[in-house]
This record gives sequence, structure tokens and C-alpha cells, in this order.
Amino acid sequence: MAFEPPGDGAADPAGPVVLRLCVDGKCEERTEPSPGDGTPLTMSTGTSDDVQGGELDVRFSVVSAQDDRVTMKDTAKVRMTKHWPNGKECDGEGTWAAWLTASPDQGLVVRR
Repeated sequence: MAFEPPGDGAADPAGPVVLRLCVDGKCEERTEPSPGDGTPLTMSTGTSDDVQGGELDVRFSVVSAQDDRVTMKDTAKVRMTKHWPNGKECDGEGTWAAWLTASPDQGLVVRR
């Protein structure tokens, strides 16, 4: 998943933020010093091996580390699809994945 903060230097919130990504109940969280330069921040989390082509619930939030103000919060359903990032010859059975982009303006958007 990639979080796309505003690129105009007017990030909301200014300063450090806590990114929280939850996929099917498993959550990852990390603090970023400042989202204001417009560079996408990426995160990922693993899922159980039995998910494969199933549909998963995804939750994502961005919270100011300074005052706990929620500046973005959204949910989506995604379907896992099979990929061979290094080619079928190298990756054999492939890997199951789903990609999303999150932005304060559009929320969570599933990328196919």
C-alpha cells in the first residue's frame, strides 16, 4: 500500500504521523517523521497462506503523532490476485498480493 501525502508542502498534519494498516485483522503501525514532501510512503503486511484469491478487509489511518488527530481513515475490500514479480521461471508458484493507494482526497483506492 502506498500513502500519497499532498505534494505542495502543506501536509495535514505537519510533523510526525502514525500510519496504521490492518489487513484481515492483522495490523502494522509505524511513525514517519513528516509526510509533507509529497513522496509516497509505502507499507505492507502479510496474510495467512490460505487467503489466496479471497477477499480481505483493509483499514488504513493516518494520525498526528503530536496531538492524536485523525487526518485520514478509510476501509476497503480487496481481492488477492496471483503475481510473478520476477517471472514465472523464477517465482514458480507465484505470490498472492493486492495493491492499494491511499490519499486524503481519494481515500483507499484498489490498484489492479
